[in-house]
Amino acid sequence: MTGFAQGLLGALLRDTHLITPQLFLMVMATLMLWPGDLFFNRSEKHKWAPITLVILAATAVLVGRTVDGEGFSRMFRMDGLARGFQMLCILGTAATVALSTRLLNSLKQQTVEYYALLLFSLAGMLFLCGASDLISVYFSIELMAICIYILVAYLRDRATSVEAGMKYFLLGAFSSGILVYGISLLYGAAGGTTTNLADLNQALALTPTTSTLLVYSGVLMVLVGMAFKVAAVPFHMWSPDAYEGAPTPITAFMATAPKAAALAAFLRVFGAGFHGVTSEWVLPLCYIAGASMILGNVTAVRQESMKRLLAYSSIAHVGYMLLGVLSGDPRAGAQAVWLYMLIYLVMNTGAFAVVIYLQGKGEGERIEDFRGLGKKHPVLAFAMMIFLLSLAGIPPLVGFFGKFYLFKLAIEQGFVTLTVIALLTSVVGAYYYLGVVAQMYFKEPVEGEVAPMGAAPTFIVALACLLVLVGTAFGPWLLDWAVRI
Repeated sequence: MTGFAQGLLGALLRDTHLITPQLFLMVMATLMLWPGDLFFNRSEKHKWAPITLVILAATAVLVGRTVDGEGFSRMFRMDGLARGFQMLCILGTAATVALSTRLLNSLKQQTVEYYALLLFSLAGMLFLCGASDLISVYFSIELMAICIYILVAYLRDRATSVEAGMKYFLLGAFSSGILVYGISLLYGAAGGTTTNLADLNQALALTPTTSTLLVYSGVLMVLVGMAFKVAAVPFHMWSPDAYEGAPTPITAFMATAPKAAALAAFLRVFGAGFHGVTSEWVLPLCYIAGASMILGNVTAVRQESMKRLLAYSSIAHVGYMLLGVLSGDPRAGAQAVWLYMLIYLVMNTGAFAVVIYLQGKGEGERIEDFRGLGKKHPVLAFAMMIFLLSLAGIPPLVGFFGKFYLFKLAIEQGFVTLTVIALLTSVVGAYYYLGVVAQMYFKEPVEGEVAPMGAAPTFIVALACLLVLVGTAFGPWLLDWAVRI
């Protein structure tokens, strides 16, 4: 073995402890795919769900035990930001697994591949949360996204699912090409020396005036490529169709876990890599954030499909969270986005659990399917009302505190106009959320039997509702805790 190969192997072995959770996930997912069918026959495939939850719990323990550090030629960094968003990704994936059992059983679509793809995608998210080099950012995004393309088109016998997966794949490939081209321009602007975010920040700040156009073009292309991954306007065109066509648990998954990982990458790339050239990207990002708030909320008003309503709502919430990316204080911005994403994950997961329950009865696709839910299932309707009002940011529910923290930070950093837009569009958001509440409590129910909810959805709805209420009771303390982490 040559000296170079020995040095490379030594570096890999030395830094492997930083990515133990990711390696564990990929090994377990591979084992599930390879001999998985030998353990359970088709009628027992639902048993892979609890096994996957155990794997996710072990992954969370590994993430918590991983020490801070930087490795792999400074392409991956484990720190508080990475660990916090990795935990959000694991929580979002665990919620997806729990939500999937009932729906996949009813559709007779239980397969081991479904859960293995979730684990592979999660591995990409964990890499993305700690990626500290533009090259590792790109490869992490691709590992995350390729699995999601397949999961969106998972219901192969449904034309809407296949169409959604194909549209998402084609637009995702196009955005990845833009991202790679932007990275190549920035590599050239830095003198062809580095793509490491910390080094790139220094190199771009010292770039000669003659290369300003090159830097601006590269930063703008990276912004476009990453804005696609969080479904920010005007790069959101894939989101409503993908959300509507995908299996509902995967819709909930896309709205939470991958979004958390992409926002972590946003914070690291623009907070660390492009901090020295803020003049090149702050104004475009302001337009993207403002457009996401406006279009997401206004378009959601006219939706008749509950999944499309939640899709456009998700676009609006991304606009709010981009206020944290715009913050001149990377640490405070990361704290605000993490807290908002945590609250959003709980509220959104609870809302999708209710939708999945109604889908099990052949309903839930349209907003009208919520008619009279307050009379037919008062406990479920109360939980859904709590989720929707909290998503709207109505005080004193916990969603209000997440928005308050972000808006306060944005005002302190001088983004007053954007904050006013956020406040006005939040009122529009409250209108369509309250429209669903009105359907539940002020419309006569459609005749039919009240079916049992099932153990997993019941547990998720109850836990999510409890967490929202507890967060509401301790909202001020939650803000103080978020500032200290």
